Amino acid sequence: MKNDSGEIGLLVESIVKSGNRHMKTVTGNGNEWIREEFHQIDFGDKRLKERFFETAGLLSSKASGSIYPSCHGSWSQAKGAYRFFSNERVSESALFRTHCVQTQKRLEGHSLVFSLQDTSELNFDSHKKTEGLGSISKAYHKHKMGLMLHASLMVTQEGLPLGLSSLKCWSRVSREETPQEKQRRLYQSTMKEKESIKWIETLYETAALIPKDTCLITLGDREADIFELFRVASSLKTFFIIRNRKDRKFIDEKGKKTTVQTALSKTPILKTIALTLPKNQQRVARTAYVDIRSISGWLPIRNSLVYGPTNKDASRHIHEKVHVSAISVKEQPPPEGVAPVEWVLLTNLTATDAFEAEEKVNGYRLRWKREEFFNTLKSGCCVEQCRLNTATKLTKMITLKSIIAFKLMYMTKMAALCPEATCTDVLSKVEWQTLYCRIQTTSRLPEHPPTVLQAITWLGQLGGFLNRRAEGLPGIMSLWRGYEILQETVRLFIILNNKNCG
Repeated sequence: MKNDSGEIGLLVESIVKSGNRHMKTVTGNGNEWIREEFHQIDFGDKRLKERFFETAGLLSSKASGSIYPSCHGSWSQAKGAYRFFSNERVSESALFRTHCVQTQKRLEGHSLVFSLQDTSELNFDSHKKTEGLGSISKAYHKHKMGLMLHASLMVTQEGLPLGLSSLKCWSRVSREETPQEKQRRLYQSTMKEKESIKWIETLYETAALIPKDTCLITLGDREADIFELFRVASSLKTFFIIRNRKDRKFIDEKGKKTTVQTALSKTPILKTIALTLPKNQQRVARTAYVDIRSISGWLPIRNSLVYGPTNKDASRHIHEKVHVSAISVKEQPPPEGVAPVEWVLLTNLTATDAFEAEEKVNGYRLRWKREEFFNTLKSGCCVEQCRLNTATKLTKMITLKSIIAFKLMYMTKMAALCPEATCTDVLSKVEWQTLYCRIQTTSRLPEHPPTVLQAITWLGQLGGFLNRRAEGLPGIMSLWRGYEILQETVRLFIILNNKNCG
């Protein structure tokens, strides 16, 4: 991991020069980029494959719509789409496996990539007739119904999405139990019986996609604070940066047994840095000044199957241990009424000095990209509005919409990383020409395609972005709205220029 802006500039330049052969898989209009991304898909029926391209292209061109609105009011197309998702030969694994092949190609040439894992709930509680849904509620007696989704988004050090490496969708069993009963059940369950196994399975799947000379770092929030995940990551010779959920047992380099937070509290401050916090549902965007501390040692684990569930002294009966660096990120007195930033990060990367510790903190901040992904999937692609009558059909739709959400994120980030590249890296010829004519209100095309920055800004303007000097780049929401409007205009443009029309 490098923080030097010159290194970032060189990497971005390499993306423009050598990445085009991979990035063509996420360009073009709805049908075009879908055909590039899924050209290897095989359902055992050419007609079914063509139906997929048509259905996926329609859903891509109107990402926020369910099936019927995306089919432009055509009942025959909508009926074909419903039949496609009902077809037993169509599986979400076939859809996603083909995307993974393209993701692996986009990973080539990158020395460092991050896997952003997270789990989210998809709320289908209002879909009373949908079969196969499960509980997504944290309540113990009143359950909201929906599906659970665990995804791994692959990004570069600069935050450019390269694709999804794993996607798991399942129904959670509804149980009527007290908090004490739930805690007892989880304590007595093996790892394979817990939902936590999704993190380990995703790590195995992601590691299998990584090219030989590429370094993989898994990023996760407190939900990922799982000893087994640390152990597997180290055994696969990959790395992790995980936020600590609880005050774990800790053995320092001198062999002293203590806890992570106790050890960090006795460690001097390495550096104070300014941390830019993006806006989310809980806070407004702001800058926090945080103190960084770091210490190295071992996390011990007690195996209850060997030592028994009643013995809770992990430091006495150590079954296994993993070497980590623990990094404390604690905000100096925050503004009045604002919750302070207090993180403890666990990593198997070295963090022996201020530079290395700050580098890991900056790497962990990429985790906000996974929030952007789920926001795009839910708000941009409106996946929770999909009306299909079984969880199996919904899972196929969710898989396709997740890949579309990745594409929308990719377009946004390209404008920030490679603003002077030609817009043909993100738009097809008919798309950028239609966009230019609409924004400039002219029928005369320029000699050369506009830049990515210009094209993304124009797309944002179509979606409501005001393009004022202090506003920077358009956000993901205005971008997808603009992209949908562009697709409608492209559709009209193709109809009017069809020589067989009239």
